[in-house]
Amino acid sequence: MNKKRIIIITILVILIVILALWISGIIPKQIARVFATNYLEKNFPKMQLEYVDIEWSSSFGGYSIRFKDQNDEIHGFLMNNKYFPTNIGQGLFGFEEEYRAKYGE
Repeated sequence: MNKKRIIIITILVILIVILALWISGIIPKQIARVFATNYLEKNFPKMQLEYVDIEWSSSFGGYSIRFKDQNDEIHGFLMNNKYFPTNIGQGLFGFEEEYRAKYGE
């Protein structure tokens, strides 16, 4: 009985910590960073973008994430959804046009 109680308490503590990290934005920021980095590396490989920073933008309702290219030019995007930001929103269309013009793809 004592081992079961310890296991249940441990699981509850772990779930509470994960929930706290998720609500505070730490986990969603990492999700946004991973998804944006992977998307940009896959779709725009010639740019060789490097992650700069990410922050919550309450006025846009998403995470504002910035990358820089090899010329130190900053490119910013908005990752939609506060708790599970998995798609790039604003900023992508202009970036795609710039990429096509620069690299002819």
